[in-house]
Amino acid sequence: MSRLERLWKGAVRTWQVCREAEERRQLQFRPWEEEILHWSRQEDGWVLHGKYPPPDTRWRYGSTKWGWCPRRDG
Repeated sequence: MSRLERLWKGAVRTWQVCREAEERRQLQFRPWEEEILHWSRQEDGWVLHGKYPPPDTRWRYGSTKWGWCPRRDG
């Protein structure tokens, strides 16, 4: 792997980590979304959280793109 490829992959990974951190921060300010049905990634696989069906939108509710949700940590 060339130096340029390693640099590019490192930049992409850094961007992904920053995006995940921002999505987690935003979820901390929307605690009501924990009650909307969503999938969360845990050690034993994907788990369904919530009670209410999501509204008819394309918005992701209750978890980040990679499956983290606040309920999982607390």
